[in-house]
Amino acid sequence: MISNASAARSLDEDAPPASAHPNRLLHLNRFLALLRDIGLDLPAALAAHRHLSLLVLSFALPVDHPADRSGAGRNTLVPDTWLEDHADLGIPTLRRAAALPLPTADEQFDQVVPAFPTRIRRELADAGVSG
Repeated sequence: MISNASAARSLDEDAPPASAHPNRLLHLNRFLALLRDIGLDLPAALAAHRHLSLLVLSFALPVDHPADRSGAGRNTLVPDTWLEDHADLGIPTLRRAAALPLPTADEQFDQVVPAFPTRIRRELADAGVSG
């Protein structure tokens, strides 16, 4: 896995890095081979890899990285000051949701992770591969 700082830097890059550590290539090859070994064809394996990458980045950047920086992490959906500054807005559902505590970063990750094997199972079922 890449670090949060590396993930943020990689989004700012305009071009691919000039070189890569060999493990980056080896790990990608092993992951794609694993997906092929369980029955996905190469296009489906590549799509699964992109899906997992998006899941991890979509978790790491807005959830895990801020939680690491602040120590305790964010504990509300939106800052209270935002809601106070816009007391005139008719947003009752958001106000009720904002009153609830957010799950921890680890709890949120546990909610994200099951999406990946669910997708793999669906791909295999669609391909007629029993698992």
